[in-house]
Amino acid sequence: MPLRPIRASSLADLAHERLTEALLSGDLAPGDRLVQDALALRLGISRTPLREALQRLEREGTIRAAGGRGYVVPELTRADIAHLYEVREAVEGHAARLVAARATSSVDAIEAELHRLSAAAGPSGRDAFQANRLAHRAVVEQAGNPFLLEHFDDLWGRSVTLQAWGDYYASVDPHIDLVTDHADVLAALRSGDPERAGAVMVEHVREGLDRHQDRRVPQVGAAGHGRG
Repeated sequence: MPLRPIRASSLADLAHERLTEALLSGDLAPGDRLVQDALALRLGISRTPLREALQRLEREGTIRAAGGRGYVVPELTRADIAHLYEVREAVEGHAARLVAARATSSVDAIEAELHRLSAAAGPSGRDAFQANRLAHRAVVEQAGNPFLLEHFDDLWGRSVTLQAWGDYYASVDPHIDLVTDHADVLAALRSGDPERAGAVMVEHVREGLDRHQDRRVPQVGAAGHGRG
């Protein structure tokens, strides 16, 4: 098969990915100004694909125009995080209820995925974010509702989610054991009681909110548990 030239859109996709990673790692933090010339130099690409990536990030709400040709990473408020978690409660709580009403093989599949993700996770905050996202996605996926899964993907792909987790993992040890962290959720899903499963998932999500809101308070031994 002949080699095909790299399209500008491919470079734009790569630039978008790199900028997203920088947000998760804390390399790009709320309040940082993003100047196109400087970013293009850092990424080793021309301004055209970079401009496309920045415009996409602006549409997603990750960055905001700051006059001229620059952008800024917006500050994340406690209200933003609270609103994010309210929607997570609705989506993931309902998914848990649906899974609990299904065959236990669905829960077996979720637990197997958590083991796999824990074994494959790298040491960085970005790795921990992706592993935890996929762990929760496994529950929604087993619920069997493609529209619910679409809402989950949209929510976890939003800038507020990336900023919240990037900020969180900048202050904790990113090592995780997903099976231990989600033991209460797995037990509730296996109970076959939809209301219990939904309530436990909602409580699990709320515990994650508490950790985000109090992330600057040292918690000995808490860094590796209950990521939410």
